[in-house]
Amino acid sequence: MKKTLTAIALLVLASLFSPEAKSWGNLGHATVAKIAQDHLTPKARKALMKYLGVPLPAIASDADVFRAVWTMDLGFVPTNPDDARVAFLKNFDFTTPLNISPWSHSITVDENFKCFPTDNLDGAYINNDAYYVSMLSKQLHDHAGKMDPYERYKAIALIVHFLGDMHCPMHVVYLPANTVKGHINVTYKGKQISLHAFWDGSVFETNLPKSFGDLAYLADNASAKEIREITEGTVFDWAGKTAEKCWPLNNTWKDGDTLPATYATEMRPVLLEQLRDAGYRLAKVLNETFR
Repeated sequence: MKKTLTAIALLVLASLFSPEAKSWGNLGHATVAKIAQDHLTPKARKALMKYLGVPLPAIASDADVFRAVWTMDLGFVPTNPDDARVAFLKNFDFTTPLNISPWSHSITVDENFKCFPTDNLDGAYINNDAYYVSMLSKQLHDHAGKMDPYERYKAIALIVHFLGDMHCPMHVVYLPANTVKGHINVTYKGKQISLHAFWDGSVFETNLPKSFGDLAYLADNASAKEIREITEGTVFDWAGKTAEKCWPLNNTWKDGDTLPATYATEMRPVLLEQLRDAGYRLAKVLNETFR
C-alpha cells in the first residue's frame, strides 16, 4: 500500500510541477497540428480520421494533459545522478516499482548540434523526443491496424505533440555547454519569469491571432520547393537543425537579465518559422507513416 501511495503521489506531483509543462501552449501545438493537417496526403488524412475521429488540432496537447501518465518527464531512471533530477525527486527511493515511462518532451544534442539517436547515453537517460517520434512512427507504420485503439491514439498524439515540442527553442539540452533548457530567471515587462516560460507562452502575447487557424494561416507561407528543403532528412536531422538555429536564443541571456519590452515582437518571425517547420515536418512523418 505504501508503494502504491508513493506512486500515486509522484504522478500527481509530476502533473503539477513538471519543469517543462505546457510547451508552446495549446495555441502553439494546435497551430502546428493545423499546418500538418493541411499538408496531409488524402490517404494519411483518411487513416488519421478513421483512427482518431477528429482532426489533429483536437489531440495536439493531449500529451501535456496526460503528461504524468504517458511520459513522466522527470528523469525517472535509477542511473541518473541526483543533481540531474528536479528537487522533489532527489534521494527518492527508485527501488519503488513504478510502471511509468520517463519519455521526455525535449531533445539532446552534442557540441556539434547533432541529435543523439537514443535516449540512453552511456547508461544514463537523456531527453530525446526525436527518438520517440522515430520509434512510434515505425510502430504505427507496421502495426496501426492491429493496435489497441487507445494505444494507437496515444502513439499518434505523442508524435503530434513531440514534433511541436522539438521545435520549441527552450526544449533543447546542449551537451555539455547549456543543459538548463531556458530555466533561468529573467524579467519581462516588469515580471520575473523563466526564459522557458517566455517561450512557452509570453512570446504569443503580441499582435498575433488568438485562433490557431488564423495563426496557421500566417505561418504556412513556404513554397513547395521550400517545404521540400525544410522536410529533407530524418527526424534527428530536424532536431539538430532546430538546436543550431535556437542556440543563440538559449545562449544570449543569463540569470537576472531583463528582456526588452519588445522582445516578443522581435521574436515573432522565429516563432512563426518554428511553428511552420514543425507543421511541415509533422505532415511528412504522418504521410510516410500512413502511406
